[in-house]
Amino acid sequence: MSILLTSAISQTRSLLDEPEGTTSSFWSDTELTTWLNEGCQDSQRRAEWKMATATLPVTTATQNFAAPDNALRIHRVTFVPTANSGNYQNTYTLEFRGFMEMDQVWGINQQWPASYPLYYTLFGQPGTGSLEIITYPVSSQSGVLNVYYFPVITPATFTTTSDTTTFLDTPQGYDGMIVNYACYKALRKDADSRWQEFKQDYESQLVNLYDQSRTYQDQANFISTGQQALPQWLTSSEGW
Repeated sequence: MSILLTSAISQTRSLLDEPEGTTSSFWSDTELTTWLNEGCQDSQRRAEWKMATATLPVTTATQNFAAPDNALRIHRVTFVPTANSGNYQNTYTLEFRGFMEMDQVWGINQQWPASYPLYYTLFGQPGTGSLEIITYPVSSQSGVLNVYYFPVITPATFTTTSDTTTFLDTPQGYDGMIVNYACYKALRKDADSRWQEFKQDYESQLVNLYDQSRTYQDQANFISTGQQALPQWLTSSEGW
């Protein structure tokens, strides 16, 4: 929730030189709503600014789990066993491997059991209900999988111009970016060359959003590695 849909429509019409209160000449409210929603969805697909979590129950001897239906991409998976000691919970972070690369991990023992899983891979396609999270080894303990993922954006539906309850799902502080997207679509439909300016503004703001949405903080990351990970010409005392 960031900006009222009706407010975004009004801002879009203002930039299109079609002030609020006048009869629309080219673009209906429903049409502008479609483009505003497209802008929200396009920014999420490309910048992945919104994250969500889901909890999947794990029963013993279960290896395949249906990913959330609204997942665009899986970010992280952890396993929390039911049988935890004391007043705290152990959380095991599962390491990702590609489906083909898992052959180097599970070999011919794809359903090998263990106390808890160490790896996960994915198979299927998002949005069709067929995307599966496959864990290995197969857990012999019950618990839950915590799935952190990037969800699709739920479109807002236009009702009336006086609606004060329907919000667009936009990134905080980037409402103008979504309006620029709607203007670009509207002007391109009208064969107005100004669409290129709005498209350029949208793309510029999207790049900035992409940079910020990687971590949502301003601290530098760091790399820590052992000597063996360095190339030989850096570690050899003999030189080359």
